[in-house]
Amino acid sequence: MKNYKWQLMSNNIRGWILVYLIGSIPILMIYSMALSGWFFEYPFILMVSIFLVLSLPLLLIIIKYPKAPWWNKLMWRSVVILMTLRSISIFLEPNANKMTLDEIINLSLTLLSIVSISVIWLIVWTKYFNNSIRVKNTFLID
Repeated sequence: MKNYKWQLMSNNIRGWILVYLIGSIPILMIYSMALSGWFFEYPFILMVSIFLVLSLPLLLIIIKYPKAPWWNKLMWRSVVILMTLRSISIFLEPNANKMTLDEIINLSLTLLSIVSISVIWLIVWTKYFNNSIRVKNTFLID
């Protein structure tokens, strides 16, 4: 019986939901590294801890928790805010005054692309979670 229940649970975790899960993992790993370096010198245990916290909503999708889409949208909103603040904080560090104009431009473009990826990821998947019939059927949303 338990084996059947697992098969039943995993049946709807495919298609774009599976793409979302697989695509979110490397992005969250990169953002976990960036966030772990915010106040400390990128400690591995902090990076892993941040990654585990950020990936909890992904686990909710795997177990098909009914509020999983809501938690995932909330997680990505939080990531956008945190990555934006992290990017701004780089310019407030003491070494920021020593950068040349070219370094500032290059850093700004890099940070802009990192934040843009999180914003685009949030917009695309929020739209998908809000409009997808598969999401409604998988998570039994009215």
